[in-house]
Amino acid sequence: MLKYITLAAIIYFFYWLFKQKLRNRKLAEQGIVVEHKGIRPVTLLSIVLLVMYGGYMLYFFVFEV
Repeated sequence: MLKYITLAAIIYFFYWLFKQKLRNRKLAEQGIVVEHKGIRPVTLLSIVLLVMYGGYMLYFFVFEV
């Protein structure tokens, strides 16, 4: 089950990233410069996946062992 949730999260991440790139390109054509600030999307995805699998490991060790 967790692998399907992970796959869905990765697919949605790439969809969102592609949508953002197109939006930024369209704004750049209009002359509007978009500043990138805050946490990078790849870092955010890695934190989410780390928390998911860390939580799964804790669940497995607490309830299965």
